Amino acid sequence: MNEFNGNGYKYRSGPKTPFGIRPLYFYIAIGVLVLIGLWFISGLLTAGITAYFSLAAGILLVIGNLRDVIMNPVLQKGNTGLLNTLIGVALILFFVGSAFGFLWFIPAVLALLLAAPLMLGRSEVYATYMLAARNTANTVGRTISGIRSRP
Repeated sequence: MNEFNGNGYKYRSGPKTPFGIRPLYFYIAIGVLVLIGLWFISGLLTAGITAYFSLAAGILLVIGNLRDVIMNPVLQKGNTGLLNTLIGVALILFFVGSAFGFLWFIPAVLALLLAAPLMLGRSEVYATYMLAARNTANTVGRTISGIRSRP
């Protein structure tokens, strides 16, 4: 087919990458990924030594007690493995919050609040928390699916 339209101009949209994406969009996407990478690295560099210490302690607690939690999923009074795992998760989330923003402190505090009844030897309270959370999640899921199913 002829590339000319009669007035000397060509129908040409410019080079494209192998995936059919224009180079400008490709370079913009690379620039955005570089900015996200720099933000990630700067977050890791600005986290204090306390945050890294909490990350190390949290990882040790989670890895050290994960086998006990997996092997013994039944909630018992004074389940030490689950208590240590929840505290380890809270410490890891503290590191993430200090490196990437204060919103990560909310799940860290929630993990500690879930661990508090186990510390007191009251796994029944923890089981009640988990049952309430499951019921809430089921209610929200039914509400959302009810909204989607309406025409």
